Amino acid sequence: MKKSFRTLLSLFLAVFMVASLMYIPASAASVSLNKTSVTLTQGYQTTLSVSGASSSSVKWSTGDKSIATVSTKGKVVGKAPGTTYIYAKVGSSTLKCKVKVVAAKITASTSSITFDEVGQSKVVTMTVKGSHSGLTVGSTNKKVASASWIRPVEWDGNNIDIRITANGVGTAKIKVYLKKYPSTCYKYITVNVEGDDMVIMPYTSQVNVNANDSYSLQVYSSDINNLEYSVSDSRVINVTRSKVSGNYATYTVKGISAGMASIKFYDKNDTSNSTTVYVTVTGQVAKYYEMYTQIPTKLLATDEIIKIEVNSYTNYYMLVPANYDSAYTNTLIAKKLNKYSYYTVYSEIPSRIASTDTYEVFTYYGTKYSYGTRYVLLPANYDKVKYDTITAKYNGSFEYYKIYSETPNKTDTWDYVKTWTIIDPSTGRTITRYMLVPYNFDSQKVDNIIAEDQNNNNAYSYYVTYTTRPTVTNASDMRIAWASGSTYKYMVIPKTGYDAVKVNDIIQKDTGVYEYNVMYSTSPTADTTKNEAVDCTYIGGRMVYVLYVNNTNASANLDAAYKGALADGIK
Repeated sequence: MKKSFRTLLSLFLAVFMVASLMYIPASAASVSLNKTSVTLTQGYQTTLSVSGASSSSVKWSTGDKSIATVSTKGKVVGKAPGTTYIYAKVGSSTLKCKVKVVAAKITASTSSITFDEVGQSKVVTMTVKGSHSGLTVGSTNKKVASASWIRPVEWDGNNIDIRITANGVGTAKIKVYLKKYPSTCYKYITVNVEGDDMVIMPYTSQVNVNANDSYSLQVYSSDINNLEYSVSDSRVINVTRSKVSGNYATYTVKGISAGMASIKFYDKNDTSNSTTVYVTVTGQVAKYYEMYTQIPTKLLATDEIIKIEVNSYTNYYMLVPANYDSAYTNTLIAKKLNKYSYYTVYSEIPSRIASTDTYEVFTYYGTKYSYGTRYVLLPANYDKVKYDTITAKYNGSFEYYKIYSETPNKTDTWDYVKTWTIIDPSTGRTITRYMLVPYNFDSQKVDNIIAEDQNNNNAYSYYVTYTTRPTVTNASDMRIAWASGSTYKYMVIPKTGYDAVKVNDIIQKDTGVYEYNVMYSTSPTADTTKNEAVDCTYIGGRMVYVLYVNNTNASANLDAAYKGALADGIK
């Protein structure tokens, strides 16, 4: 009987082991994360798990450890605000969960406190969800209110207490914030401290003073140290605090120009407690469109004052009404100074600066200024784009498919401004162009206009230093470059027959450096401590100089330099 039982038991164990060996792991399709996205507060944690696989077969990783970390058991901890992914690899399958970490959140048991008198205090409970590290408390005005931790400093879960104390009359804000995130994770508590108002008593409420004269104004205050003042218009008066004695302060009020202004005296801790003194300054009454050597007083608040700079030490000023016609004022100024300027709009025919000058005429049809003919003084071969821009700005109207040198104003909300660049052939600088086009613009027409403008203006000249790289369009030309400080400069020269000495002179003048074994039209200064020397000779009917190191190879190097220059076509 015992033998039969052992036989049956052996058979059962054999069948069980075979069944265990035949176990097939779960397929990739049956493996999944319990969460595909999660939002964590900084310092908090959550746990991810994979269903359909044993925990020991899952390999966890994070896309950015500075934002969130993950343990071997799937515990995710938020480290810093940001977004990353947590990955769970099971066999050949990789699952991911998007993790967004937000900054800690700070709240308070109250957002505002009012104290009846100085010296009172109150305990406020702060709740900080997330990281507690670096929690800081401060005040916008410690003279009014301050805050401190309740000692000993202890956390009750996410709660911590602070004591706010009234130090002086006025308003302040207590800020509780995380030191690492002061602009994103903080809480303000407004503190109002009431008390007796400061007494402010000026000797008079009305002051009359002439321009360039002064008036001495005395003011009494029950708290002279916190008495402040402000001036409504510094162009009319200037005010300085000249003397303090006990509870009295003396202020010097100086008249600058004719007009009215006011002085506001107030409590620094409570700006609503204030007293105003009104000042009238008498002086010369200015006229519109007259030129003055001193800044004139406005007749109306909307008036404008034009400053005319004659030279470094002489200025004139003109008082003009709102929406004045610049063409009219330009003409008055030019006639007064006998000086006209290019690309300036005038209401009368301008005088030429050079005999080759010209002027263009256009008619103003708007309603802002008086209808009529306007003139623009222009040099020979003037910039048509610049002229179009000047007239369009004056008229307040820009046309479609026209090139401008400044951003045009849109005619319709759906208008579009096209931009491109050209190279100024005289300076090598990059210039931006602008074109106003309608919503459904003709793209081919626009492309043709831009291409023509670039073809007409992207020309280059020989032996000119460019700050941006010019495009070489002629197969017989070549472009050279050199380092000038931290930038590169460029020059276009013919491939054959170019003047090597001229090229060397231009580069030397730009960099300030003479190279060895290179010919120049001016003599370098040799540094004898470096065994340098200068050689010179006539080539192409002119004297050229070469800086070299005086060694055994000097003669060969000089011969090579001279032969190279002749081969380059020096002339």
